[in-house]
Amino acid sequence: MATGISRYLSGETRTPEEIREAVYLFTGDVGAKQSRFWLLLVISTVIATAGIIGDSTATVIGAMIVAPLAIPIQGVAVAISGGEPRPLGLSTATVIGAALVVIVLAAVLALVLPELKPLSDNSQVTGRVAPTLVDLAAAAATGLAGAFAVARRDIADILPGVAIAISLVPPLSVVGVTAVAGDWSGALGALILFLTNVLAMIVVGVALFSGLGVLRARRVDATFHRRPVYAIIGAAGVIVVGALAASTYRTVQLEDWRSGATRVASAWARGNGERLVETQFQGDELVLVVAGSRTTAVDRELPSLLRGAIPAGTPVVVNRIPGTRHDVGDVPG
Repeated sequence: MATGISRYLSGETRTPEEIREAVYLFTGDVGAKQSRFWLLLVISTVIATAGIIGDSTATVIGAMIVAPLAIPIQGVAVAISGGEPRPLGLSTATVIGAALVVIVLAAVLALVLPELKPLSDNSQVTGRVAPTLVDLAAAAATGLAGAFAVARRDIADILPGVAIAISLVPPLSVVGVTAVAGDWSGALGALILFLTNVLAMIVVGVALFSGLGVLRARRVDATFHRRPVYAIIGAAGVIVVGALAASTYRTVQLEDWRSGATRVASAWARGNGERLVETQFQGDELVLVVAGSRTTAVDRELPSLLRGAIPAGTPVVVNRIPGTRHDVGDVPG
């Protein structure tokens, strides 16, 4: 039964050497592989960072397709599955070095390029600084698809879709952009998203390559011990999943507070002959965007009305269209 399933999943499987040739950047024509990798990495970083600063989804998607960072990550999975310590070390070093290059280059570009939109309103940033367990599920499924594309000849055409779904360079670009802006919480969140994607790719890749037995043609290096490697991956998994669980809880909590504040503020705005346009948290502040022209005196009752809907001590800000903005006080305890 197991053999039948394995044959069904393996399909038109590549040979072990073909797989290694596809994901190792230090075998075969090393010069061509290395120059291609680093050139595409720099180009994709510039594209991704420009797209993030300009809040352009299409541009960021283009960067995902160009980015070659998935190759050495899959190389880590292949090296673990094949029991090869040297390729494992080289692939791991490549991933770490590439990640640092992307972060530093993105930070430099963020200093040079003009900020076209505040980061708090930039969807390319806000969508990557608060990863959740949902992102882990998506990364695992995408990593599995990527591993299949490496292992099988007949489904290699899905790689562009995998590149778009897994998103490796854009989160690192966000780390650089937010770090330059002094948003260390956002930078940490984007870094966790990147690590989530990397960890998912490695785990499902090792599981698939080991399960299909496609790398058994080469004898395992006697100096390679899988237990320490699995222990490191397991520890990293616990840390990342814990961070994602905390972020997920925080995201759900903020959404509950935002929904409660929206109900209260909507009724308050209607009572004043105005309209609530948007409710959002910017850091610790609750910002209410209101369409209307009432005087600031009516705003002073808002903190008391919001008692119980959001935590005590939360600063409340009313941003009136077309442009008046002022603090109205903190929610009382």
